[in-house]
Amino acid sequence: MWTVLLVEDEAFVRRSIRKGMPWEENGFKVVEECGNGQEALAFIRKNQPDLVICDIMMPVMNGVELLAQLRRENLGTCFIMLTVMNEFAYIQQAMELGASGYVLKLYLTPEKMTEALTKVRGELERNARLVSQEIDDYCEALYHEPKQQSLAVPVFSRDVFQPNLLILIAHGKHSFDKQDVCQLPIFESEMPARVHVFTKNGVSTVFCSFAELTKLNIPNHEQRSDDWIMVISDWLTNEDIHTVWTGMVSRLTELWYAGRTGIFFPKPKALKDLTSTNLPWPLEKSLIQAFEQMNQGMLDNARQEIWTWMREAHLSLLRVKEIAERLDRLFAELALSPTNSASGYAETISHQEAGSLFKQRIDGYVAHWKAANYEVTDHAEINKVIAYMNQHFEEEMPLTLLAGIATMDDKYLSVLFKKKTGKTITEYMLGIRIEKACSLLLQTDQAIALIGAKVGFPNENYFARIFRREVGMPPSVYRHQHTKS
Repeated sequence: MWTVLLVEDEAFVRRSIRKGMPWEENGFKVVEECGNGQEALAFIRKNQPDLVICDIMMPVMNGVELLAQLRRENLGTCFIMLTVMNEFAYIQQAMELGASGYVLKLYLTPEKMTEALTKVRGELERNARLVSQEIDDYCEALYHEPKQQSLAVPVFSRDVFQPNLLILIAHGKHSFDKQDVCQLPIFESEMPARVHVFTKNGVSTVFCSFAELTKLNIPNHEQRSDDWIMVISDWLTNEDIHTVWTGMVSRLTELWYAGRTGIFFPKPKALKDLTSTNLPWPLEKSLIQAFEQMNQGMLDNARQEIWTWMREAHLSLLRVKEIAERLDRLFAELALSPTNSASGYAETISHQEAGSLFKQRIDGYVAHWKAANYEVTDHAEINKVIAYMNQHFEEEMPLTLLAGIATMDDKYLSVLFKKKTGKTITEYMLGIRIEKACSLLLQTDQAIALIGAKVGFPNENYFARIFRREVGMPPSVYRHQHTKS
């Protein structure tokens, strides 16, 4: 519920308003009363209620002075002013300062209050959506590149939402919401009045804005837990969210590599710099080549080199998961295997677990590739060459390249290939290209010249001549005859 502070110098009027108005029915809860603007100012600074219902004329500090001071301090609390008929000048000032509305005391009824609360609730909900989107956008920038120095102080931290605590959690779930936050073992009773959760790649950033710090029960020592890795910041005393968050990601990454779970705290002096964000191409190239050659030993070595590099570079766990996802999709495509959108990398809560999952899935793609498509002969190395030819039929394919895949001499490969398949390498490659061309002719309406180029023929005339020789008719006739139905 939205929180309300009543500010009225006459106690009986406050009691009447508190007891006689439909607060809960409209989504509000009165949390405190104050007798003048000065008392209210102290309470608002500490507790940040969502709505202040305030009398205009009060001793010590009147309602308009209170509102003006809060606006100077960039506190965006909503205001409904209580007034009498002869206070029009004050009402005008309050509206200019951004009050949401006013209610005449003489006509204050549950119906009038409901009308005013409905308007304020709409404003609060719109503001909450805007702030939520601002935080999401800011977090997307943080997650995209933790080390970037160009992030400005977010608007929400200067305005209506001022987080004073950050919690970073690698939780092994695809979602993590406010209810999950409430279940964390650090809250004595209620969760903070204002909280925002942003989740990506199995890591949630929780922005908390506490009205009363006593609601928090942070342990004074690190605790073990099998379910998640949690890093809790110190109390935020400034707006440098970026620096604090980056340090927390570094600490979370350190724990992720170590395979430790539980509640932890940042250690600024021990933090490592998150400098490396991209997988070096030579490492990735070695992995791809090993996969294409279906060489299990080379594949395991290349994978291990990548995982070792990640650890030594202290690559952010966010980047590790993104790289694993990207390579997983690449190998699924190479193996002509359906991709799994819920791959499971986001759920891993250690580097070792992510590595084991990656090995399991890549080995599965290799097995699928071997079983489904390219067991053409009784010779494993020739099958590797055939598999490569099927995957790269549109490319130039020198004999030296194929010999490297088969790990044998050029001449020996040529002789053995003809013996095992009954065709020369050139004849076999032409057959693959013609087969792919036939498929494209029937399944698409692409131009014949474009299809020829896509399957590896240097020009349209050469494609048409070879196609006619192999199929017995020109490409255009083949398309017409096989699509007439």
